[in-house]
Amino acid sequence: MKYFLGVSIPKNYKNKIEMLRAQFRFFTTEPHITLVPPPALPDEDDFIKNVIDVCKKTEPFDVKLNSLGQFGNRVLFVSVDSPGLIDLHNKIYDNLGLEEEKRGYTPHLTIVKQRPKRPVEIDIIRKRAETKLIPAIEYTLDSITVYYQPKEHSIYVPYMEIPLGQ
Repeated sequence: MKYFLGVSIPKNYKNKIEMLRAQFRFFTTEPHITLVPPPALPDEDDFIKNVIDVCKKTEPFDVKLNSLGQFGNRVLFVSVDSPGLIDLHNKIYDNLGLEEEKRGYTPHLTIVKQRPKRPVEIDIIRKRAETKLIPAIEYTLDSITVYYQPKEHSIYVPYMEIPLGQ
């Protein structure tokens, strides 16, 4: 199975994103902030023990969702400001001996992204997102989520939650 590590967002904000996605028929993995993307992790779940060790030593920290941004015309996202998140990302990569992506880690909360055979109107969605999602929120993160893909080409679903500082 394929796995990735993600960060949950508060339920009320997650619901706003899911409702916006539904208006544009964009159905995918639940809204989250990716901490470690799928290609970086092994296909077996034995890495989780090490992630739990890192999380035990990491106290909860603040995550601030800011403004809308884009990666070209491919991805519409909410920007994320959280030194704690970057620190946790680096500790997990170090602990698991993972190779960093060449473009580095830019924490963000994807709203929609272009897909082959399923283009999205990013400009139109952005206008709607500006009224529905901004101003964004700040919250304290107290756990991370391991997501997995039950079968190839399916969406990722939560596998387990790992608390911070416990």
